[in-house]
Amino acid sequence: MPLRPPSVVRASYGVALGACLVPMDALTLLAAAAVAPFARTSSRVGAWRDRVVRATVRVHVRRLGRWLAWRTEATDDAGRPVRYLAARLPVGVLSAGIVVLLAYGAFAATLMIASWAFDLHVPSLANDDQYPVHGLTILSAAVPGAVLLYLALMGLVGSAALERAAASRLLGAEDRTQLLAQIETLTASRSDIVAAVEAERRRVERDLHDGVQQQVVALGMLLDRGRRTPDPVVRDRLLAEASDEASRVLTGIRDVAWRVHPAALDTRGLRPVLARLAARAMPPARLDYRLDGRLRPEIEACVYYVVSEALMNVTKHADATRAAVAVTAGDGVVTARVTDDGRGGATARGGRGLAGLAARTAALGGSFDVDSPRDGPTTVTAVLPCV
Repeated sequence: MPLRPPSVVRASYGVALGACLVPMDALTLLAAAAVAPFARTSSRVGAWRDRVVRATVRVHVRRLGRWLAWRTEATDDAGRPVRYLAARLPVGVLSAGIVVLLAYGAFAATLMIASWAFDLHVPSLANDDQYPVHGLTILSAAVPGAVLLYLALMGLVGSAALERAAASRLLGAEDRTQLLAQIETLTASRSDIVAAVEAERRRVERDLHDGVQQQVVALGMLLDRGRRTPDPVVRDRLLAEASDEASRVLTGIRDVAWRVHPAALDTRGLRPVLARLAARAMPPARLDYRLDGRLRPEIEACVYYVVSEALMNVTKHADATRAAVAVTAGDGVVTARVTDDGRGGATARGGRGLAGLAARTAALGGSFDVDSPRDGPTTVTAVLPCV
């Protein structure tokens, strides 16, 4: 995960705070070195040393996270925190020197300005003739003072970069460990996607077999009966029933095609498709759509599948009286949220549909969550990158 640089003010404060912790680091290292011979023979002494070292490191971890925007997983390796303290000690001494230099410069500048403003006689600032400081003196010192101030602040920022690098190297997980974790995540995601695609294929096959195929068989039987009957009245009635059945077959085919991928999603966009889904749900859902413009096709398709599957679960299993769909964007992500006041008890791994949605959103770099306590309410949330 890339580290986001902190602001100059926050970095300066974090480094200054770290400079104040140099005595604590030094004492911890001295104590660890003093008990090292005994730690080899006594597990209690070794455990005490590890606790002291980890307590000191936790202080720095909180400081780094709050002021230097450092975020990573800390390791439990006992030797690495000791090496971190040893590597941080010279950085802390350097930071302390910069902080002392800044404090001295601020004190001298304040003293010089006060001497000029209030016409005070400060022996340490007076010239050889024992006259107070003049405005020209301040002006001549302002330019090199500003340069030194800039260099000192950049030194603080550089110290912050060194602190973050040392923490990432000696406290964070190893690069190989992170890479292996990413490979495992991608492998699991690929398996989930394959399973979701297979489950969707089986569902389409089941819909065609149990729905459309049976309707086509019924239509053929009506047409065959109409062709063989000699009674014109019966023939007209059978043809009328066949016409109605043909309309139902066409509706069933359109429904199956709509569940696979609605053509309107490519031509008209996400809003009208979600509006139709919300209107056809049972109970009808309230749609809150707050997107400007179109999303990438794969993101729009994922949002559609999330809303479609969630509303289908509401219709089949939730026994709800109210449902709502909200699609919003902000901070580079689009959030699709479906809520209902039904019976609850759903989980992201509880069914193939929700598991497939979790795999689909993960493959696009997003996150999927189901919050469904017993007795409800249920909230299905998918967060997808849209930049």
